[in-house]
Amino acid sequence: MKKLRQKLYILLALFVIIIGFGSWMILIQFHPELAFKDYPIIPIYFFIVGCISISVLSRVKYDTSTRLISTLMMERGLKMFTTLILGLIYWLLDRAEIRSFAIMLGAFYILYLFFETYMYVQIENWHKQNKKQQSNLENAEKNK
Repeated sequence: MKKLRQKLYILLALFVIIIGFGSWMILIQFHPELAFKDYPIIPIYFFIVGCISISVLSRVKYDTSTRLISTLMMERGLKMFTTLILGLIYWLLDRAEIRSFAIMLGAFYILYLFFETYMYVQIENWHKQNKKQQSNLENAEKNK
């Protein structure tokens, strides 16, 4: 699990850098009127949320996939709530740029959902393979 966790952290960092930088370039090239100075808040927020997600999901005690999926759904609910809180705080602090911030926050949120789904699938597959290997070892010991 340690190797998988490291791989997911690296992929998260690449995701945030590529999507963050790419969406910023698209924003300033095609919609400069929507560009705002506080843009780095969004990728930093999703990097922190991603690190927490990887940590929590990789430490779930795996009995069945329902435990992992319920943890993922609870985590998604909390992420949605904290994202709304982030938007509300930004709205209270800088009402002039809220439209641009909300658009970019929503776009990043949707893209992050794809990464989060990939992360869940990788962790689920790791648990299934680990369970299968453990079962094979137990069967080999019984047959001796």
